[in-house]
Amino acid sequence: MNSMAIKRRDLGAGHHFLYNDILMNEPTVEMFSREFWQIHNKITGMAKGRGTTVFIEHEQQNWVLRHFMRGGLVGKLLSDQYFFLGVKRSRPFEEFQLLRYMLAHKLNVPTPIGAYIHRHGFIYRGDLITQNIPNSHDLHHILTRRALNPEQWRKVGQAMADMHRCQVYHHDANIRNILMDDAEKVWIIDFDRCHKRRGHHWKKDNLARLLRSLRKEQANNPRFFWQNADWQHCMDGYHGN
Repeated sequence: MNSMAIKRRDLGAGHHFLYNDILMNEPTVEMFSREFWQIHNKITGMAKGRGTTVFIEHEQQNWVLRHFMRGGLVGKLLSDQYFFLGVKRSRPFEEFQLLRYMLAHKLNVPTPIGAYIHRHGFIYRGDLITQNIPNSHDLHHILTRRALNPEQWRKVGQAMADMHRCQVYHHDANIRNILMDDAEKVWIIDFDRCHKRRGHHWKKDNLARLLRSLRKEQANNPRFFWQNADWQHCMDGYHGN
């Protein structure tokens, strides 16, 4: 894990940055723009989701740039606009700090590079840059091509347990946000709207969300290499069996 020297930078006209100055020399507004990287021919790939995630190669680093977009009915009206409650409470800054916390506890999550918001009155828009996780695919990609063995499922369960031991609630714990790399290390990504949470009652619901996503994708994909028995292996890993 890279050590972090976190800095805050505030410019005029409502521009605010939080960044790791070991991995990002000095942030600019342009660096959080897809068009900037397109002009410099630095984009290596894109992924469609709620918005467009951009994969970037920059100074021998591989970055992921994500623009924050709303979902659901609200998203159809406001798209990428959020109500400003303070810089520290903005979604990019909160996710950046949560990733720092999890990395300090040795969790396999992306390393944050820089967070950026642009405030205009009571509204802001935001972006986050993280390090890309090399040689990895999400579980949806994998399970539409091959099955995981019991030990791999136990590693998925263990990754969820490690996150929960740090009292981190994942708002969208589905198989597209769980990755496995070529070394069979399991990573969890996309911590927008996620946070530390007290108690234990919510953890069961977090696991149920993951199970629902497996059953949903099984129903939606003609080839999907998962069966109910695999869930027990996942839960064995979660409970340390």
